[in-house]
Amino acid sequence: MTQPASNPDTRATLLHTALHLYAREGLHSVSLRRIATEAGSRNSAAMHYHFGDKLGVIAALASMIAEQMAEIAQDIRNNEPAPNSLHDAFRNALRPVTELPQHCSWGKDAVRFMSLAISENSPEIAAIMNPLYTPFWRKVDTQLTQLLPELPQQTRQLRLMFMSVNVFHGAAEVASLAHTPLGDMSHLDPDTLLNELVDYLIGGLRAPTESRHNAPMKTNVSLQ
Repeated sequence: MTQPASNPDTRATLLHTALHLYAREGLHSVSLRRIATEAGSRNSAAMHYHFGDKLGVIAALASMIAEQMAEIAQDIRNNEPAPNSLHDAFRNALRPVTELPQHCSWGKDAVRFMSLAISENSPEIAAIMNPLYTPFWRKVDTQLTQLLPELPQQTRQLRLMFMSVNVFHGAAEVASLAHTPLGDMSHLDPDTLLNELVDYLIGGLRAPTESRHNAPMKTNVSLQ
């Protein structure tokens, strides 16, 4: 069998094709052979050669997306003042997600891919994706320990994970709000969408519990 040429352009084309197909049809509906075919490869072994298997493709996509998000985050830190409120801190932390579509042609597919990947009940996929999210959410959880001392750890962390999943789904699925019972809500500009997602996240975390005495939340905090 002829081995595909080790060409960076070929690898990138295969990767971007995989991202588009996964985002459109799901992680389990697309074969490696189909990705190679739609990428224009004449060698059916191209995907195996470059990535090994599906988990290799997912790992490569996760790395590509993480690099782009890190660049956006670094631009934010370099060009804007440090946030002085909880809202602004969360907003800056989540901006790389909502700004991906403006920074690269495959950004919209990337957000959709991440939304699908974090919903997978798969230890293998979780082992690939968690390193992208764990440092940030650990940092947030540490901050919330100080900001919400009355909130039990299990409640705090469970809410944080509920909110994190919903934030990614919200960013990925805003177009699906075109036909809601309350009308078309799909035409949000990225800035408005981000503010709504941040408010939703903070609101869920601050919801009172029986064990909480409605202590006010501090506002001066930086997640950078």
